[in-house]
This record gives sequence, C-alpha cells and structure tokens, in this order.
Amino acid sequence: MTDEEIRQELRKRKRQQRTRKRLIAVCVAAVLTVTAGYFAGSAIGSKIYENKLSKMVSVTADKPLVKTAMRELGNKGGEKFWSWFGFNERVDWCAIFVSWCEDQCGYINDGKAPSFAMVSDGANWFEGSDQWLARDAVPEAGDIVFFDWENDGSRDHVGIVTAVVDDLVFTVEGNSGDLCRQKRYKLNDPMIYGYGQIKE
Repeated sequence: MTDEEIRQELRKRKRQQRTRKRLIAVCVAAVLTVTAGYFAGSAIGSKIYENKLSKMVSVTADKPLVKTAMRELGNKGGEKFWSWFGFNERVDWCAIFVSWCEDQCGYINDGKAPSFAMVSDGANWFEGSDQWLARDAVPEAGDIVFFDWENDGSRDHVGIVTAVVDDLVFTVEGNSGDLCRQKRYKLNDPMIYGYGQIKE
C-alpha cells in the first residue's frame, strides 16, 4: 500500500469520524436542552474523533522497528538484506528483511527477536518463546505478521505491522513483488497465520 493510499484512507476515516461526531451531538442534544446538548455532544464527539485520528496518524511513534522498515520502502531486489545475511546471490528475502530490521534495532543481540531466513523458523521461534499471538488476536505496531497463503498450516511470508485501524492491519513487507512495500489486510483475513511480538 502506498503512502498516498494510506493518506486517502486517513482522509476517509476522518470524514467518517466527522459524521459520527455530528450524530453524537444530535443524540446528546435530544436528552439535554438544545444549547447544552449541542455543546456536550460536540465535546464528546470531538474527543472520540481526536483519539481515533491520533491513533491513525501516529502509527510509527516510538516504534523503532516500524521506523527502520519504513525507511527501506522502494528497495528492489533486496540485495542489501540478503547479502547482509551472508548469501552471495538473491534468495527469497522477506524473512531476511524482517531480521535485518530487528538487527538494526538491537533486538537480535538482546535475544528479543530471532535472526531467520526461513519464514517457518521465525514463526517457530516466536511460538517457542511465548511471544506469539494467534491469528484472531489484534496486533500492535511493531509486531511481526506471518502469512499462510494457501491456508494449509504452512508459513509462506512475513512482514512488520505498522498500524491497526478499525478492522485493517497495515504492514511493511520485503520481497513483495521483489520490492519493499506497504500493504494492508483485513484483520480476519484467512491468509494471516499469526503474529510474533517483540518484548521491548
């Protein structure tokens, strides 16, 4: 998902929140006097709106892993990552991209995250380290998302969660069409296998 698409999504959410704010104001005004109800409803609606918008636009705040991944958007071919891992020629590099980002944040040296070139190895590490969220859980920015394309129990792809807004999870993924790019999924997407959490 491109930055422009994310901006469009945020603008859409902002319009929806404005509508909800007006509805709240009307409901409160019906219970209270017209004047007092209007101001009370407006205040409540504004608070909800501000909280929601803050969550949407501050998705990378205090998340070193997300910031590191976002700086690599547009990388094509992944040589920077697979050569860092020790390969002399191109390999599938989604897991290596995640490992590289973890390493840049010091998580691998601190034992908080695994270094892995195979997606299944990364998932196994998180599951075995009690740092795993099932696919029906709600992740947070900075979590590692694992995918099962065929819904057959295998682990096929991996990325980094950048935000969760309503029923959408936003990601940065390496080796997505041989690029590092942003994407989004429904939280209940059957292709999501589960999430690894890095304990900071």
